[in-house]
Amino acid sequence: MNRLEFSEVMKAVDINNPLSTTTGRYGSTEEVHYWGNLAIWFGGSYYTVVNGKIPYEVAKIIYEKYPGNPYEIRVDGGCVDWVPINYAVDEKYEKEIKELVDKYSFSKEYLTKCAYAYRNLKRRKDDSKYIKTYHIDSKEGLLIFLTEMKDYFARKNRLPETEVSKYDKLISMINRELLKKVNPSISAYDWMQGDEENKETYNIALERDSKTQIGQMFRQALDSFDKAVNPFLDENADLDDIHIYSSKVRIKANTFNESYGKYRRNCCSMEIQDLNTGNTTNYYRSPDGFSFQMFYKLGEEEYLQILHYFTTSGNFESDKGEVIAIDYFGKNVKEEIDLRFNLTNGKAGKTYEDKTPATQEQLSFVYNELLKAINYATSITIENMRKEKVKQLPSESN
Repeated sequence: MNRLEFSEVMKAVDINNPLSTTTGRYGSTEEVHYWGNLAIWFGGSYYTVVNGKIPYEVAKIIYEKYPGNPYEIRVDGGCVDWVPINYAVDEKYEKEIKELVDKYSFSKEYLTKCAYAYRNLKRRKDDSKYIKTYHIDSKEGLLIFLTEMKDYFARKNRLPETEVSKYDKLISMINRELLKKVNPSISAYDWMQGDEENKETYNIALERDSKTQIGQMFRQALDSFDKAVNPFLDENADLDDIHIYSSKVRIKANTFNESYGKYRRNCCSMEIQDLNTGNTTNYYRSPDGFSFQMFYKLGEEEYLQILHYFTTSGNFESDKGEVIAIDYFGKNVKEEIDLRFNLTNGKAGKTYEDKTPATQEQLSFVYNELLKAINYATSITIENMRKEKVKQLPSESN
């Protein structure tokens, strides 16, 4: 999760009440939102912090609904153990522990007594227990947590439970707002035309490729690959009818305006993850380039990564420019392959080696791998992101 995603979730559930600030993980100033007895803020790195008395009933529901913790809703900030009973407390338990700490310090007898107090806690009624802290790493997890909390309060007040049932509609609305801010419909070509320092280098290669058959073939394949990685580039699609929400994928998106000290508006990142396989596509716009990436699991400990990017950095001059990168790696991969083909200067080679003029064999290999990558990327994005009918929210039907 990033700060933009955090803000959009809080707006969607109408919890936007920043009354104070706190310091984030890396020294950032973060607004603290208050909701009942809960304090909620973005942690400054990749998770949301929730402090207060979180009902054990809610923690138990989330734990049982989502085995394996796929949405990274971490009890007490634990990285591995998210079992809520292991972190539950109640007023009597906290009093007992304090007395034991004061009386026994950290002796063997203290540890035995604490175990005894913990057993007593487990025997008590669930409605007396609570969790003090959650760290939540995904926007989906935060939305799950907040809608479950809202329905918990509704049950306690004998009101209809409506929030959890709106999850699909809310995540659709959140994704729509994120994508409006990110604007993923800006192509590599359009982005590079706004780069006064690098557009000439980029355009010269495009013009050269337009004059040869193999150049045209590469450009057509790259256009298809880019649209498979980022389906919002398809000129026939718009944000009102395409793939804003699918239960099969998770969309992550963020905006930023500078990198390594260089300022440029409308820089962004977007990731689409296949929730069934974990395969991902990534789209970046940076101050001096772009990147379309696909990460694909071919088998157990066997992976393929293909990138189309423009960069102004590298170990050698032959690294700079527009590049297609192909990596086969993993413990069980049949043959490890590390190849970078630079379209700008026509050179190819391994990542950390100076590149030399590409051979016909290398060109054929890169082109064929690019065609395969289009199908792989399409299976992650377009095939998973078919239009799903989602009932309108009451506010949308007015």
